[in-house]
Amino acid sequence: MDSIYLNALNIVFGLTRIRKLLKTFKTAERAWRAPVGKILRLDFDGIGIREALEKRETTDPKAEWAKLEKLNIKTISFFEKSYPKLLKETGSPPTLLYLKGCADLLKEKCLAVVGTRTPSSYGRAAVEMLVPKIAAAGLTVVSGLAQGVDALTHLATLKAGGKTIGVLGCGLDQIYPKMNEPIAKEMLAKNNLIVSEYPVGTPALRQNFPARNRIIAGLSLGTLVIESKADGGALITAKQALEANREVFALPGPITYPTAAGTNKLIQEGAKVILTAEDILQELNLKVLTGEEKIKVNLDKLSADEKNMVSLIQKEPAHIDKIIQITKLKPHVVSSTLTGLELKGFIKNTGGQIYTLL
Repeated sequence: MDSIYLNALNIVFGLTRIRKLLKTFKTAERAWRAPVGKILRLDFDGIGIREALEKRETTDPKAEWAKLEKLNIKTISFFEKSYPKLLKETGSPPTLLYLKGCADLLKEKCLAVVGTRTPSSYGRAAVEMLVPKIAAAGLTVVSGLAQGVDALTHLATLKAGGKTIGVLGCGLDQIYPKMNEPIAKEMLAKNNLIVSEYPVGTPALRQNFPARNRIIAGLSLGTLVIESKADGGALITAKQALEANREVFALPGPITYPTAAGTNKLIQEGAKVILTAEDILQELNLKVLTGEEKIKVNLDKLSADEKNMVSLIQKEPAHIDKIIQITKLKPHVVSSTLTGLELKGFIKNTGGQIYTLL
């Protein structure tokens, strides 16, 4: 029940006021129902708080919650055990997170990968070289679903069979920029996650993105900046990572490239130079997992049928007909199980219904 009122408070009052309201009234429902006079005595900004109180009068908490349910959006509050531990340790963690997709990814070790919206061919090649190995090490890759490096990062992770989280600067009822809707759909179809601190209906306002960046940095063990101009938004993410005592990694670039000015500056200021994915993994005490190692680590998460099929494919690439013959399962069961294993990043269809380990 309290989540219903937390969502309503988030819609009406915003992060800073919510904290003071909850501290004063103890529960979200009490805060929502608090008399106007008591709220006005809390020393909020006069004009802003009166506008919020007027908005409260026309906001129905249960109707707003129904919108989330209709869109299949879940929430995690700061007060729940499932709230991401690393994010909770930052200076201003969101009171409420909105989630679409696989919430379990918030429990995994994450690395943020960010950069310019206009990457050079060098930056694009760097994403293709670095991100698959980062994903293969078992790290969940976090980015902002923005144009440029962010979009390339999500796509490279998906292509490698890895897991990725997209953090938005708007409500989860929309994707910004709209051109990245296909990426978001693929992410969700493959059991990944999209996150926001903003209620549904919140547009992608310019001021939302620096705040969004603190979540990207806060969820992650470290932040890798691929390319950034001297005043690029990726530098804000790097700064927020440092403020949260996280690692900052930067890709060096040619001094003649405007998109290398920001990363080279980060390196001058102490960011770790990254030439290979192994440089990052070494700093984080991780290693790239082979397909077989990935299976050993995650085998306990598979069903009996999935384990049998992985064991079969592990010996040699196998056609679906052979898998049906050996497992003695119905064709539609084998087909759906193989699809599930593909989505989980264990196997791939190399063409002609022949399956092999990733």
